[in-house]
Amino acid sequence: MFANKRSGEDAAPVDSSATYIGTDVQFEGTLRGKGVLRIEGKVTGQVEHEGTVVIGPRAEVHAKLTVRELVVQGLVEGSIQAERCEIGETARVNGEIRAQKLSVAEGASLNGDLAANQPTKGKQGEAKAAAQ
Repeated sequence: MFANKRSGEDAAPVDSSATYIGTDVQFEGTLRGKGVLRIEGKVTGQVEHEGTVVIGPRAEVHAKLTVRELVVQGLVEGSIQAERCEIGETARVNGEIRAQKLSVAEGASLNGDLAANQPTKGKQGEAKAAAQ
């Protein structure tokens, strides 16, 4: 790690579980991970994340997202399944959203199916599906 030459102490620690996809990056495939994922570039495929995913205002995501927490400020085309989903005022979402907790800011653009207060996949969802 970097050392502070004056005091010999280590510099502030970097969150090793954070991932950043910059504005000049295009990713195609499946992203899996934990921690914080911030997307500012273009992602196509699937995102399976056990942490928080932030889609920046200039980002474009054409994917199936299965995440714990999602903050959308840019474009998402595809399906979203999350425990908690926050759609910001600059967001444009085209597709299905399934979330236990959903918040939508004034000014956001949504086009598709919405279901809030729904259990995500797991025992509750399987029990509900079996009962139907």
